Amino acid sequence: MPLLDQRVGAADVAAVPVTTTSVVIVDPHPPLREGLSLLLAPEGVTVLGGASTGAGGEALITRHEPDIALVAADLPDVDGIALVRRLVRRGLRSAVVLYAGDADCEDSAAAVNAGAAGLIAKRRSTAELAEALRLVATGGLWFEERDDDALAPRPALPLPLPHDQRRTSGLSSAELRVLALVAEGSSTEATAEALSLSPHTVRTHMRNVMRKLEASSRAHAVAIAIREAAIQL
Repeated sequence: MPLLDQRVGAADVAAVPVTTTSVVIVDPHPPLREGLSLLLAPEGVTVLGGASTGAGGEALITRHEPDIALVAADLPDVDGIALVRRLVRRGLRSAVVLYAGDADCEDSAAAVNAGAAGLIAKRRSTAELAEALRLVATGGLWFEERDDDALAPRPALPLPLPHDQRRTSGLSSAELRVLALVAEGSSTEATAEALSLSPHTVRTHMRNVMRKLEASSRAHAVAIAIREAAIQL
């Protein structure tokens, strides 16, 4: 069945019986919503409905509370990050994931700070998207970052953690300062200049941060640090 659209004032989409990971897609492009509805089904992900606007998506997600709310960054009536923040503040059972045309460390940090459980790039294959959605539905995080045009999946991070089990407790003050600037999107050179360090020292700090946090990328390290309140944006 084609995925029905949801606009402000339009009739609600009837819920589909949930037997797998369920998702509502909020994206302004009908072919994408309808295509994902068909392509995700064989991957064990059921699309309950879709919306072309933030207002329509918020209403649909609030009504059906799917496992995942997949929210595009480029909505016509609201910024995707703002919608993520609103949905999270509602306290719904749905995990909210930002669906972006591209992804970098700054975008990932903003998504985490808004309460998102992940950021998935639209360039992902259907199988990879389904894997990410299933992971988030089980309580994990999925963040990715562009690095030489290559995107890699980010492993789950069980949350919340007791204070004495937080990975960031082992970071030095210098490492936290570097990580905080990276979270703001600062380059290695800019970070080095801001902290009166050499670029080599900054890279060393980031390698140590990623090793201590068992992070697979800078974006993953930032996500962990924000979740554990070690840094703030």
